[in-house]
Amino acid sequence: MRRKEVRLRKERAARRYRRALERVREQPRLLFIERAPLRTAVVVEMGRDGARGRPSGFWRGTEFYRVERIVETRREHDAIYYRVITDRGCFDLRRYRALERWTLRPSVGWELTAELEAIEVKRPF
Repeated sequence: MRRKEVRLRKERAARRYRRALERVREQPRLLFIERAPLRTAVVVEMGRDGARGRPSGFWRGTEFYRVERIVETRREHDAIYYRVITDRGCFDLRRYRALERWTLRPSVGWELTAELEAIEVKRPF
């Protein structure tokens, strides 16, 4: 009985891995080229995906940019960087924490760090 359960788990894991690999192969590989460096403060709207919120869109001035896909997430000691594809282009978002001077309370801020151009590259396999 135990060996049968182990074998079934391994088969399910192999099936999941194959499906994930097929999904990756179907998606185009994107090459990002920085069009313009920015340091613009934005207001980000968060969507609740599981335990952690992810940006679902942001306001840049009076225009709303809806996030269609988060391509990459990079964490550093002082900030989290998101590379996002929106309905109006591709951008790098930065989420940072800053201490308020008088109360020493941390506050969260968002800014656009770059406007990007996405180029689709064919996969060799």
